Amino acid sequence: MRPLFLLFGFLFANIQGFTAEQIYFKIAVNDNLYSTFISNRVTLGKSPLDILATRMRDEHFNIADVETDYYDVKSAALTYDGRSVMQYDMKPKNGDRFRQVLIVDSDDGSVVHKDVYDNSGKLVFSFTSLEKPDHDEKPAVKETKQITDLNRCIKGFCVVGTRVMKDGTKHVMLSDGLNTFSVFEKKVSADISQSRKIVYGNYVMRKKVGNALYTVVGTVPFSEMELIIDNYASLEEKK
Repeated sequence: MRPLFLLFGFLFANIQGFTAEQIYFKIAVNDNLYSTFISNRVTLGKSPLDILATRMRDEHFNIADVETDYYDVKSAALTYDGRSVMQYDMKPKNGDRFRQVLIVDSDDGSVVHKDVYDNSGKLVFSFTSLEKPDHDEKPAVKETKQITDLNRCIKGFCVVGTRVMKDGTKHVMLSDGLNTFSVFEKKVSADISQSRKIVYGNYVMRKKVGNALYTVVGTVPFSEMELIIDNYASLEEKK
């Protein structure tokens, strides 16, 4: 249950008011298994996986929000299901984050389709909106994410949220405008083995350094997660 609990924490700062249209999801549940399903608005009757996938869905996208210094970006104007869209294929220049392909409605910026691939080319998360938006209605306004501390950035990932959970775990969320990850730090005394796995569309790495257990959850490769943990552990030692 712990990975699921951490993923709810990871998504805490990302929850928006989602529309009620039906969405097709394909998500890597673990290293070997995918789950595919159709979902809509989050309700109390839905499964944890259903809720997680729906909250991971991006409603809107603006290329101006992305740290494009870290991506090779290819874009093309297309027609998709009878509407004008922009397709963005964003590949990391240095292999330190995941490739994403998005199809975005040109009129209101709503995300019609999104694929997320790890550095081996494995699809870890995908969604497609199955309904056309009504452009006669006023488009929903995307909530702008405010950077809380521009001085706290690692290779283009800047802190977009921090909190302390009820059990004392520190949660720091970072984003480059496209890929996102969270760092959880908890003081522990027991010996805990290092682990790496795919859990519900995210990479998850756990490593103990000193008396602190670090867990990183998000769309960056394991090699970067280890560097992130070592960086945070080093900062803690200097305090």
